[in-house]
Amino acid sequence: MLVPACVEDYRILARRRLPRQFFDLLDGGAYEEITLRENHSDIQKLRFRQRVLRDVSQLDTGATVLGQRLKIPLILAPIGFCGLFAGRGEVLAARAAEKAGVPFCLSTVSICSLEEVRQATSAPFWFQLT
Repeated sequence: MLVPACVEDYRILARRRLPRQFFDLLDGGAYEEITLRENHSDIQKLRFRQRVLRDVSQLDTGATVLGQRLKIPLILAPIGFCGLFAGRGEVLAARAAEKAGVPFCLSTVSICSLEEVRQATSAPFWFQLT
């Protein structure tokens, strides 16, 4: 049993758990996957700088995006057909985002309706209009 320790571990678990067509939809990119490859390359270039013995009592990891204060600089992006990957997936994601204090963006092609996500959370969420 794999205990996930990094993003690639979650990818491996998803490949094991999901039907092939669902995994390919989630794992792939659009058209020739140029943006997907460039994003992967850019992320590989990032390096974290470890700092030890620092005072972190006043550390603020927040950010302001479109006038909204976030606890951390993260937004849950829209994932089309998220409900295919987990039952009521959009509702679960919206609740997780609310708990983490970050925005959730509901996809135009979500399985759950706007009304269902609205009833499941008290935080305002974004909507991808395409």
